[in-house]
Amino acid sequence: MKIKEIRAFEIDLTPRPTTKPRQLSRAGQIKMSRPIHRYPELSEKASSPTWKRAAVIVTAEDGTTGFGVTINSGPVVRVINDHFAHALAGQNCMATEKLWDMMVRMALPYGTSGLTSYAISALDVALWDLKGKVLQRPVYELLGGPQKEKIFCYATGFDTEWYLELGFKATKIFAPYGPPDGIEGLNRMSSWWRARGRRSATTWS
Repeated sequence: MKIKEIRAFEIDLTPRPTTKPRQLSRAGQIKMSRPIHRYPELSEKASSPTWKRAAVIVTAEDGTTGFGVTINSGPVVRVINDHFAHALAGQNCMATEKLWDMMVRMALPYGTSGLTSYAISALDVALWDLKGKVLQRPVYELLGGPQKEKIFCYATGFDTEWYLELGFKATKIFAPYGPPDGIEGLNRMSSWWRARGRRSATTWS
């Protein structure tokens, strides 16, 4: 079965809760350490762009669709719609590995990492989703079948106490201090970790 159409578009997945949270998030109160903070004059100006999420729908000849989503909508949507979409239309939608290789080779002139990798990833997910629907099989079976009965999960963010209350046994907390902060930052990091990580197994990004 051939691919009829590939279409990418911006999608807004910003949470909009309708009830007041019992506990306010600390996400906006704690500044996460980023590599760019090595240069204080750029720390604020070079913050992450405000691109929303990117979604892609792949439609097969019989009308079956596959869906994929990623981040960095601005450039990702352009890469998919302006380059990948028309090139892959008409290809066999079941040839997932071949289609992935085609995207990688098409993107070589402008690089396959960074933003391009998000475009390839979103489209690859959509193609696997489509393949699973066509074969009426869950994608994990197409990838080799179940490997274990359950998977240990952890929560990522700044609200450790809330995650533990929800039942998570471990959290990953973004560090507010990094290499640019030197020894003083390392000491402050230790104190910050002890104050928030004593009730959980904690790793740092």
